[in-house]
Order: sequence, then C-alpha cells, then structure tokens
Amino acid sequence: MESEIKTRGFAIDVSRDKLTVVKAELVTTQEKRGVEVNEVREFKYDNEGIEELIKFLGEYKEGIMESTGPYFFYLHEELTKKGFKVTVINPLDLKEVFGKKTDKLDAQRLAKAFILGAVKGSYIPTGEIRELRELTRYRESLMRKITQVKNEIRKFLEMAGYKIEPFDKRGMALLEKLSRGGLSEEEKSELKEKLGRSLNDAEKLALKQLVELLKSLEAMVKEVEDMIVSKIPQPVVELSKIPGVGLISAATIYAEFGDVSRFSSSKAARAYAGFAPRTKQSGESESHSGMIRGNKYLRRAFFLVARVARKSERFKEFYDRLVSKWKSATKATCALGGKLACICYHVIKDGVYKGDVKKSFRTPRGKDVNVQDVDVGDALDSLSQ
Repeated sequence: MESEIKTRGFAIDVSRDKLTVVKAELVTTQEKRGVEVNEVREFKYDNEGIEELIKFLGEYKEGIMESTGPYFFYLHEELTKKGFKVTVINPLDLKEVFGKKTDKLDAQRLAKAFILGAVKGSYIPTGEIRELRELTRYRESLMRKITQVKNEIRKFLEMAGYKIEPFDKRGMALLEKLSRGGLSEEEKSELKEKLGRSLNDAEKLALKQLVELLKSLEAMVKEVEDMIVSKIPQPVVELSKIPGVGLISAATIYAEFGDVSRFSSSKAARAYAGFAPRTKQSGESESHSGMIRGNKYLRRAFFLVARVARKSERFKEFYDRLVSKWKSATKATCALGGKLACICYHVIKDGVYKGDVKKSFRTPRGKDVNVQDVDVGDALDSLSQ
C-alpha cells in the first residue's frame, strides 16, 4: 500500500556511530516528476550530533528512516519529542520497490521513496504498549537462554550415562549434589538404574556453574514477570479470560498486536500473527504451501496458548474435528492458534471478552502471579518448510 506524495522531506540513514541525512524536494516539469536532493550532511550518532541534525532539518518536519537493528529507536524518540513526523520503513520493503542491491541502501534512495509515496511506514508502538513489548520480549530472550542452559545440562548428563529427570524439584537437588561431589549411598541404591559413571572434575565444575546460571535466570524471569503483571492494563485482563490464555501470554499478545485499528479485519490480524496460509496462484489454479511467518512473537504466543486451549471445553470440539480431518495435531493446533488470534483481535478492538470465561480465571493482585510457558521446540519452524 502506497502513502501520499510529499512536496519535500528528509531521509536518515542510521548506523551505529553515524547519521547520514538528506533534505529533498519534489520537482515537477512538463516531462516528468522527480526528486531533487538539496543537501546531504553527516552527523555523529550522539546527543550533540542529534542536536546539530535537528538544527539542520529546520522546517523539514516530515521524513523517513530505516529500522536498522536497535539503532533507530533512540533517534526516532528524540525527533518525535521535537515535533517531527518520522516514518520508519523496513529495509525489505525498499527492496521490493527498488530491487535487490549489493550495497547498503542510502539516504538518497530513502528520500526518493518517501517523497514519491512509494512505501508505507512500519508501526512503532509508544507508551504502555512499547514498555510492555520491551518487557515481554526481554522475558522471551531470558526463556531462550534458560532452554540453552537446560540443554547444556542434559548434554553433560547424557554423556555420563545419567537418565534422571533433572529439572523437577528432586532433579535439581540431585544436580546440586552431583556437582558438589556425588550422591549418598541410599540415593545411589534407589536410583541405580538411572545413574551413570562418576563425573570428572571438569564436568562437576561445568554442572555447578550451569545450575547456578539456571537459578539466576529463573529468578530474573520471575522479576520480569512481576513487573509485567504490575503494568497490565484492562485489555490484558480481558484477554486472560479466554481459555488457554494466561496473564503473561495475554500481555505478549496485547503488546505485539499494538494498535489493532491498523488491521482491516480479523483476517489481517491473523495473518500478522503468522497463521495465514501462503497462497500461490497461477491462472485459475491456487495452491497453499505452509504459512506466512508473520510476527514471530505472536506466532509463538498463540501456538503456546493453543496447546493449552485445545484441552478446554470451549475449544476441544473444534480442535478434535480438525485432528480427525487432517490427521495432524500440529496443523490443528495452528488452526486453533489462528482462531484465537481472531478472537483476541476482537477483544482488544471492542475492549471486552464476550465468550466463555475459563474456570480458573485470576485477576492480577500485585507480585504474586508467576506464569511459566512450555517449550515449543522446532514445531513452529517446521510448519513453514
């Protein structure tokens, strides 16, 4: 979808230490319409450089920049505070307009795309949605680290021949004893069939450090979850009434959807969540191959809640019917994830959940809520192959 044509504007190419800024105007002649670059300047990417940049822009109040890693966020905030209207564009969208390039997309091309209305900007959340998204994404990164640490622990145990379950309450106690020197004779006798060889000093040290790291990460997750719960707005409470949707999952869904008015329908929201089929059309024939990947955080969140919701009275019949039809639990779970995405879209849009409320619904009461997600593994990635 194209945006409106501008008479003038600026473009900023953002890198870690440098900002390249272009001021350009629309030029129309009898033969053609084009963009003329008036001035190009470079600034250091620090507070002093941003102040100089703002003076340089002057009356050029609208412009564009690429979403270059994490670097663009601070500049976008500072310019917005000063009253500038800044469109943020995904670099992949520019490739669709101008074709693939081997060199870095520069500010002149950004200015041309902006002024001619060839691209539409990305959604940038603000306020409570921005903060909630930062918290839920940070929690997600911590959960990935926990999975990595657990896999390392499992590797050491498997290499030494141990078949114990290491991460329940008793398993953690056994891990600590193994890392400190070994088990008691009573424990050795009781767990004889599940024990391997004695660990060497290097394995004991690694196991000790990994157990400490795991505990530290889990404590960090708990602290982040407490802050998420303390900042939950009413739409998240409404979302958490849906069977299968916990408070943390509801916060993730709300933060990642953001302003739902930008979606034309529940189908568009479902596609953004990564649960719309990838369609290929040739003439009158149409085929489907996997799914559009969409927002990876939403996709994971809805897959997780669908795994819980498929057991509920509200959604069990829908899920069982699809399993019977497709003979695939994973496909049926994804279909339920898409259904849940549509439901959540309407809940956020209308401000209220009107369906059946899950039996064990809790409203947040300070810092006493702790919700743990299960590990999805590679199930989602395999769906797009």
